[in-house]
Parts: sequence; structure tokens; C-alpha cells
Amino acid sequence: MKTEREPLLFKLQGVSDIIVCMNIPKLYSPQRTEKLINKHADWIGEAASRFHVPAAALKAVLYREMTGIDLLDPLADLAAMTGFKGKHDSSVGYAQIFGYVGINAVNFAVSQGIAGYADFGLPEGRVLDPGRLEDVKLLWRVLLRDRKKNIGIMALNLRLCAQEMTGTADFDRLTAEELKLTFTRYNADVKKVTAYGEEVFGLFLRFGGQCAVRENGS
Repeated sequence: MKTEREPLLFKLQGVSDIIVCMNIPKLYSPQRTEKLINKHADWIGEAASRFHVPAAALKAVLYREMTGIDLLDPLADLAAMTGFKGKHDSSVGYAQIFGYVGINAVNFAVSQGIAGYADFGLPEGRVLDPGRLEDVKLLWRVLLRDRKKNIGIMALNLRLCAQEMTGTADFDRLTAEELKLTFTRYNADVKKVTAYGEEVFGLFLRFGGQCAVRENGS
């Protein structure tokens, strides 16, 4: 038996099929994105200070992700929310984070002792499993409903990306190339710097970020 939501979802699927053949409108202009970043400067600063990630890095990723959000993103979120065609996860919120990615980031932070599950409204007592549907849905809802926590988990994900790509989550030690690799990893599971990584690094510098300079390979 069809639920009341199904006819709407079928209509939205038809809309999305049309949109992909068009120049898909963005939901956040560069100007609006800048205003929102400034509006949430306190949240960004708090996450930067608490999780030891430069505010410039958070602003750079936010700017790139938010200006990339288009009309298809709310449709993907709606499908994840309702389980349409078996979909239960999507990149969501200002920082465009998947639920399973958020779980990995939070687990990493907990293992390092810089955050607890309760900090994000998550149950204590066991490690969240990115392969467990209920855990993914739980974290996804946090990312969807709480913009401040979305930004905080973005910071944790950047720490994990840095660790995976460079062997350290200490941003004060990262060179320009290592920062590019870190930003690249935020967007894709690859080992070489991509255009995304280059672009976000440029934004990082524009927002006042600085990188380490090592001499003699030290």
C-alpha cells in the first residue's frame, strides 16, 4: 500500500529528472554564503578552538560546500529522510556530510579524547557503527537538524582527513601540499590533490589561513 508521501516523491523524482537536463540553480549565492559564514562566526570559532582546526579551514570548506548546494540536494535529503528506494543517507547540512562519514569523524574524535558522543546528542556506552543503518540515520538526523553540530562534525571530519592523508591531525604542522590533500579527502577518497582540494586551499588562504613551511624535509 502506498503511503501519503509516495506520490510526492514520485513527482519530485520527475522534477529531478528534468533538472539534471538543465543548468541546476544553486541555493546559496556567494554573497549569501559569506553572510551566513559571518553570522555563524561564533559557532565556527568555537569549533576551531575546541577541535584544533583553523577557522580559515572551516570557512573555506563551508564556502565551497554551501555554494555547491543546488536544487537536487533537498530532493536527496528527502529521499534519505523517507527511505525512498532504499536510500537512507545523503550529504546534508551546510557542510554536506554523509551520516556514515560523520560517524567515522565522531568515533575518531572520541578515540582521541577531544569529544564525546553526548556532545552531539548521541548515546554513550558503545562505538557507533557506520555500517549499522540505525546509527547512520541517527547521526544523519543530527547533521540535518542542528547547524552548530553540523559545523562541529565538519571540524572533526577535517581532523580525520588530515590524519588519513598526512599522518597527523595537527594543522599547525601541515604544509600547503598537505592541506590540499586534506581538503581533497574531505570531498573524495583519493590519494592525489584534486581541483576541489586546490580550490578549497585557495579559499583557506583568502580567509586568512596559514600553512607550515618545512626546511630540509623536516
